[in-house]
Amino acid sequence: MSKKRTHLRWWLAFIFFLIGLIAYMDRSNISVVATPMMHDFHMNKVEFGFLNSLYSLGYAIAQIPSGLLSERYGSRFIVAFAMFWWSVFTIFTAVARSYGVLGAVRFLFGIGEGPMYPGNAVFNTYWFRKQEKGRASSALLAGSYFGPVIAPIITIAIYNAWGWHAVFYVFGLIGFIVTVIWFLLGRNKPEEHPKISKEELELILEERTVEKEKKKVAPWGKLLANPRFWIFGLQYFVTLYIVTLFLVWLPTYFQEARHMSLANSGFAASLPWLAIFITVMTGGAISDKMVKNGKSKMAARGGLAIGGLIIFAVSMYLASHSTTAAMNILWLTISLGALGFPVVTSWASALDLGNEYSGSVSGWMNFWGNLGAFLSPLVCGWLSQTIGWEWTLLFSIIPILISIFMWLGIKPDKPLIRN
Repeated sequence: MSKKRTHLRWWLAFIFFLIGLIAYMDRSNISVVATPMMHDFHMNKVEFGFLNSLYSLGYAIAQIPSGLLSERYGSRFIVAFAMFWWSVFTIFTAVARSYGVLGAVRFLFGIGEGPMYPGNAVFNTYWFRKQEKGRASSALLAGSYFGPVIAPIITIAIYNAWGWHAVFYVFGLIGFIVTVIWFLLGRNKPEEHPKISKEELELILEERTVEKEKKKVAPWGKLLANPRFWIFGLQYFVTLYIVTLFLVWLPTYFQEARHMSLANSGFAASLPWLAIFITVMTGGAISDKMVKNGKSKMAARGGLAIGGLIIFAVSMYLASHSTTAAMNILWLTISLGALGFPVVTSWASALDLGNEYSGSVSGWMNFWGNLGAFLSPLVCGWLSQTIGWEWTLLFSIIPILISIFMWLGIKPDKPLIRN
């Protein structure tokens, strides 16, 4: 009888997949229509990059408060509020008529998306068992990275039919719909859900790592005094710096460096995101399988992350030296795909390191990650204008090599706070 249980937690994880899908489509469609937007607002690449940096700045500022609020009030309301907020500002992107207003809108849009990942981390902490954390983290991440796979196709179709303004109206409306779905079906904890079976509830409660009596506020003094806490954030700074390079500049790179049309550049730019979608999905499952088989979390999380970083460094070098567009696309696809492993293992490690404080730990990690995302459009836009795209790609290898050594100091087997 114990095998006849519902899989409600995985259906709710699928809703988070949809949330991530919508969020990253909302985030990436501005890059797909960059050329007509830059023309209408008379922007150069540095100014366009600054818009994306303002988004990341808002996103980063929201991370730590979002983690604290998610721990205190739960993920249901926080995530729903975040989706509603960013959908409003997705629509406002089309309404803006000056560069200054557009910058303010993108900043507030970033604040709106900020609670998504800390809220998901708190949700996963309560809804999933210790050997399911990698797969649970994969759901939102996979949706996020599948968004840029299909965003170019949908965005270009909408743009060709009605212009770039319509892109933001359509995506904002979709966001409102998903907000309602989540709020109606989601709950903070499995104990609160009226549709969960007794068997599934018992299974979750037996093997989740969170303490039954959750403390109200994370012990930030102890966290900040722990060097691993800082290293954990800094390695994600590097990861999202590189991911944002792909998110913001890849379509433009293909148009300028490889002389592709808007449609062809959109298709080519979607392939690396398909690769990272696959590695995020498989990486979480592989990492969980290793933990279940008795491997240390350093091997299951850190080993997988380091392997992905090494593959990135090699393939990015080859991409920058490719003589044909086809080989360039292939190596860039492998490069971003390899980053899926450190991405998904970072979020699984946030649950391992934080336990009941996973909202705070993940918020801290994503705060640093989005500081990297803030700098990436500015630095890469400036580098591409100053030294060219080939050297911009090569420059990205340096921080990745540093990140490899940082992973050796994270030690995800040991929680940051011991009760």
